[in-house]
Amino acid sequence: MPDQDNAQDTQPEDERDFGRGAQDFFKRFKVEIDPDSIDDSLREMGTRIRGLYDQGRYTKVRVSYRGKQIGPDIPMAVFLAGEVASFWWAGPMRAVLLNLGIRTFIEVELVHEADGVVRQGVDLYMEGEVDAAEERYRMALKMRPSDTAALYNLGVLLRVTGRKDESLDCFRRAATDEEHPDGARARETLGRMGEA
Repeated sequence: MPDQDNAQDTQPEDERDFGRGAQDFFKRFKVEIDPDSIDDSLREMGTRIRGLYDQGRYTKVRVSYRGKQIGPDIPMAVFLAGEVASFWWAGPMRAVLLNLGIRTFIEVELVHEADGVVRQGVDLYMEGEVDAAEERYRMALKMRPSDTAALYNLGVLLRVTGRKDESLDCFRRAATDEEHPDGARARETLGRMGEA
């Protein structure tokens, strides 16, 4: 049984929306870590990641404790090859477990490199670097052709630069994603454009 005081401190404020916040483009989950059975905890984490793994969708595993990343992102291929246990036990995870000495929760995120490229595009767009932002969105779409955030943001950029037909195509493709917040935004935008 986890230490209840510590478990409450490490759990997100709204667990119901833990994996799908409006700004959250990652697949997330929590894993209970028990210092007395680290191998079982790592096995559980591996099983859950393999169960969520979608070929080509995620490229890295990121682990956080109380909202702060511990250690570098782990390439998915390394994780799936089973080499993650040596990384964990020898690295920052061991320090966390030894310092706490109690059961706790860590957050695990499956991330795709395209997510970072889209964020770069958003930053460039906000700075007025429209051409560079467009390049980033298109790069993200080469990495992951159905990236909802890239499609939506590229659609916005194309719309404000007067390329309505191209923007409609991007919005329509993004609107097919029923789960992602940018899919909902794309449907809303299409409605405002009279194209719903």
